[in-house]
Amino acid sequence: MMIRTFRAVSATKIKLAFGAGLCAVVLSGCGGADSVAGKVISGGRAPIEVTPETFAPPVPCPPMQLKPNTYLIMNYVRGKQNEPSGLRYQATVEEWAVTCTSEADGGRRMKLGFSGDVTPGPAWQGGDIVLPLRVAVVPGGEDEKPLSSEILKIPVSIAAGAPAETWTLIENKFTIPAGASVKIVFGFDEGRRR
Repeated sequence: MMIRTFRAVSATKIKLAFGAGLCAVVLSGCGGADSVAGKVISGGRAPIEVTPETFAPPVPCPPMQLKPNTYLIMNYVRGKQNEPSGLRYQATVEEWAVTCTSEADGGRRMKLGFSGDVTPGPAWQGGDIVLPLRVAVVPGGEDEKPLSSEILKIPVSIAAGAPAETWTLIENKFTIPAGASVKIVFGFDEGRRR
């Protein structure tokens, strides 16, 4: 009887000692954000720095408008225009977005994002392509000259026989003067076709 009690007490003490040791190991790692406990407590992310801008309302952005018939470029071998076998590549504009931040002078700076695809055709032999995307900041009234207009060059490398390649462009050089009402008009601009 006494031996059984001794064995039961010993087994209980061993379990308690093991549990206490395990807790000590886990808790010893709580101090650092890189520890398992630190990651669990912080949700796996670094601490978020809170500033007054965190609670500021979003800065309004102007609307974006794709200029009609400028979402597609089809490039052919000279002399084989509009023949499927002469298609070198086709490029498209598919998605776009804008976010804005306030400037010290009361204006707004825009961060514009564009993306699309380049698909090689039967006549593509591989190499580099430069896509011309025109972006214009246009006042709200009709027939007014753009406040700014620029062709942005988008380099794309694609091998012969490769699948479609996605291109992206992020640009933050365009600004809007304080109080101006504008829209962003964009699209491919190949200039005069020969």
